Amino acid sequence: MLIKPSIILAAAALAAASLLSPFARADGTDPLMPTGTTFDPNPAAPNSPTNKVLVYGTDKDGTAVPMRTLRITNNTPNTVYPIMRDQNATVLADKAVGLYDPYDTPKREYRGYIGYQGTDKKYYYGLKRNQTILVSIPLVFWDAARMGVETGGGGQYLLNNETKLPNPLRNDSNAARTIAKSEAGSGAITNGVVMWYRSDTPTLAVAPADDTEDQLVEWTVRDHVYLSNPKITEQTKCTDATKCKIGKSQIPDNQLVTLINYDVSNVDSLYLPVAMEALDVWVVPQRAGEGEDANRNGWKPGSNPEPYGWTGSTKDDNFLQPLIRKFIANGTTAQPNALLGQYFGGKGWPYYNFPGVETDKKLMIKIPSGANIFPQSPILDVRSSYSDGVSWQNNKYMLSSGGTDPVFVNLGAEGVQDNDKSILTLSASEPQDKMDFVKKDFLVVAHPPEGNANPIKKGTTVLSVDYVKRQVTLSQAMIAPAVGCTFDFVRPIDDYAASGMIKLWYSWAQYYLTHWKDNTPGAPTASKQIAGSIKANTATLTFNEEHPELVEGMAVTGPGLDDAQTEVGVHQGDAVILKIASKTTVILSQVVKTASTNAPFTFSPPKPLLWTPTKAGDPGYPLIGDLQFSGEPAWHDPYAFSQQVYLIMASMNQISLKNNNNVCKFMQDVVGANMGFIFTQAAKDSDDGKMVSAMIRDMIKSVLRGVTDFTKYPDVVNNQGTHTSWYPDPSEPHGKQLFNVFNLDPFVWFVHVGLGFSGYGFSVDDDTADVGAGGASQLQVTVTGQQELKNTNPWTIQAPYGPVKNISLPYSGPQTVPDEGNTLYNAIASVSNDTPIKITTLGAHNLSTGALVRIDQVNPDTSAANGIFKIGNVTTNTFDLFNKDTGLPVAPNGAYVSGGRWSYYPPHPYIDSGGGADLTKVFYRVTGDDALGTFQGTLVSVNGVDRNKTTGKKFRVWQRGLLDKGRLLLDADLTDASGNPLPAKKYNFTFFGIATPGPVLQPTLHGRQQPPHP
Repeated sequence: MLIKPSIILAAAALAAASLLSPFARADGTDPLMPTGTTFDPNPAAPNSPTNKVLVYGTDKDGTAVPMRTLRITNNTPNTVYPIMRDQNATVLADKAVGLYDPYDTPKREYRGYIGYQGTDKKYYYGLKRNQTILVSIPLVFWDAARMGVETGGGGQYLLNNETKLPNPLRNDSNAARTIAKSEAGSGAITNGVVMWYRSDTPTLAVAPADDTEDQLVEWTVRDHVYLSNPKITEQTKCTDATKCKIGKSQIPDNQLVTLINYDVSNVDSLYLPVAMEALDVWVVPQRAGEGEDANRNGWKPGSNPEPYGWTGSTKDDNFLQPLIRKFIANGTTAQPNALLGQYFGGKGWPYYNFPGVETDKKLMIKIPSGANIFPQSPILDVRSSYSDGVSWQNNKYMLSSGGTDPVFVNLGAEGVQDNDKSILTLSASEPQDKMDFVKKDFLVVAHPPEGNANPIKKGTTVLSVDYVKRQVTLSQAMIAPAVGCTFDFVRPIDDYAASGMIKLWYSWAQYYLTHWKDNTPGAPTASKQIAGSIKANTATLTFNEEHPELVEGMAVTGPGLDDAQTEVGVHQGDAVILKIASKTTVILSQVVKTASTNAPFTFSPPKPLLWTPTKAGDPGYPLIGDLQFSGEPAWHDPYAFSQQVYLIMASMNQISLKNNNNVCKFMQDVVGANMGFIFTQAAKDSDDGKMVSAMIRDMIKSVLRGVTDFTKYPDVVNNQGTHTSWYPDPSEPHGKQLFNVFNLDPFVWFVHVGLGFSGYGFSVDDDTADVGAGGASQLQVTVTGQQELKNTNPWTIQAPYGPVKNISLPYSGPQTVPDEGNTLYNAIASVSNDTPIKITTLGAHNLSTGALVRIDQVNPDTSAANGIFKIGNVTTNTFDLFNKDTGLPVAPNGAYVSGGRWSYYPPHPYIDSGGGADLTKVFYRVTGDDALGTFQGTLVSVNGVDRNKTTGKKFRVWQRGLLDKGRLLLDADLTDASGNPLPAKKYNFTFFGIATPGPVLQPTLHGRQQPPHP
């Protein structure tokens, strides 16, 4: 990519002062921003210094960028150091231009350092205690932006850069910078500033290190009017027909909306309690039009903005940090960690090896999420970012699970060596603490002078150490003189946390490989060839005859699968049967590029996975070989649970070698739900690709929540505030083990149960933590506590504005006869003339095998397709009809002419909340069940009763119905406190969400503390 010299010169001019002047710090104050950085009094001016760093106020086509603001409140007792960052990394398919920001150079490191002007007129980093700052969010921070709320030991690392180590923030002394005033606003400081920053240095144009002392929050901004304006459309227009649709803007239509999407990213790590809420969310939602470009051509704005509830946590450090310390405390098998028990053999959760964290109990501790344990593992030799390049004691692994001692020590050899070539004499001038560090089993690596032979054979280790004589006995004799050499003595690599989780996941997969035939004794034990047909860009394979012998997890090879491509390169593991849709249809874990009709496909028993631990030294070896179960609840059915785990891992097993080259990378993709690596872009964009990704995603969500299927076994919190099915206690023995084998990631339990936080516990925890705020332009971030939150209710996906309480509304009573008001109707595309009759819908129907549907208005009126049926052989947009009573296939009685619609059956009782202006009071504040089963609808209490006493099932909104009545269709009939059905009349209602209950753990407790169980 060519960059104009004028741009380079402008950037250089902005950075020149910081190149010449070191970072400075005034005594007794917060760190000073780089001296000489240009202050910009009018950053929104078209040619301002700030606009040479990043687009601010007006883009380069002269279009005003809509104002979006970030309001940050520091309720901690100390200064915090928020740093906004983004890289404009999402680019067009055909050229290196940002997709959502085509003006700022893509793939650079952009930052906004929050600070203030002191009374001495100098500029300082940080936001002081009990202060609020209001800042504009420039365009480059609109797509997948992050902000680290940094503490950094009083901000000391803000002063470091590539010339002064350590540099965990990866500050670039050559970055282009300007300083501009913050925005004015009620309650906001008037002396606030932001230092805007852009790094063009390739090695430093990256995000801060993962072990930076900060808590991450994230947001994405979209604005329909701005992103669909003609100049943006022209900037993002496709010019290469091989990569995109020629002449068309590459911004997806579903992104042409107005919203702020945000979350507190505990999915990466946990350090500080932070809460976020959008302050002006449309109660009446925005609407799309019809057709392919429904938003571009038919979008309508919403109205009636109000603050959402908060997501994350409003606790303080006096709550969080003591519990983190309890979670990480290393015990023994005799006295194990108080929260994890024997999950890691008595040890605690790993933490980041900050300098001094072992000795200074006042230092705050940061812990990685379950997914980040793997890419940051000592197994991969990932080092701490706090090495200063001088002190050998600071050269540690990033995570404590590899130990808190230095990784190695380098020692010089004595001038004269012993005649015994297995004995290495080390220099008497080396400090004693370095000599004392060397232990048995350390790996020995030599660094001979240039031109000299290496005296140490590969794999040589220490057999013994004589600390008095300073002699090391080696496992292999030296093969060249040691004189002049220096030697690294490297600790053996170990990671109890990553290895323990690898062991558990692979043990469940192995359990399925042992038991996969239990429910299908007739399943083939050898490979079997079956003729099948599959359409291009689909994953749905059909047969001409029934094959009840097939089982999920069986490997499938054949045309379109043997050479299947992934995101980068050809697949590794085979595709598998992800779901038995019917006796004649299976859904595969891969999307084929080309169609095949009656082609031979080979089906084999489930195969072992890549990276399975098979020998000593393999992470996770040996596997648990004696998982045994009895009396487990339905959501802990061992066969179903192991099947889910195996299907997840076997699906990820397909990822190419480039994206899946070791067990840690594999497990990162599994726990991190990186399904995108499985498919090409074309496959990702296909309907079946989206369906398969959603299926794998939901399997991951299920097992990380500790259940076989979270859509079948939703989260239930009892009257004691205990999750009765999700989030099993990791310390509770199950499976004939001393810990809970149904907990595949204790971090999830710690976030949602131990702490009671609503932030992400894992990467696809969207229905718990991912907030989409339609119409929002203002975002509040509160660092601990509730001060400055406009809505003090917690956000839930069922009641995002908080509960709607004590409102009198009419209820329909039980419903038996379907009509336009008590169900929802969906159009039919076609009706087959086969037995059973196959219904094709206009879009994805999201129905399941065995569901009941009612079909009417099929022409002719006498069509056998009209009626009430049980469905089977379900695919994305088809299902077959069966007699609802006998289960027999329904035969056609004539050719299909036209028309038809299907509806859900049986009909639903409902509450009418009022149309017109009343829609803002209840109707638009509640939600129905998600079509994909990701979450269930708003909970309902009627006259103080929130569940059917007989069935124990909670009342909830199933879907929103007739707009003119504000109709809320319910999942089931309402009952009184005795379980009797309520008749039609007015009742007093409260609508609320599944709020995360209060924390089970308390920071003041000592010793073993287990959550209560029902």
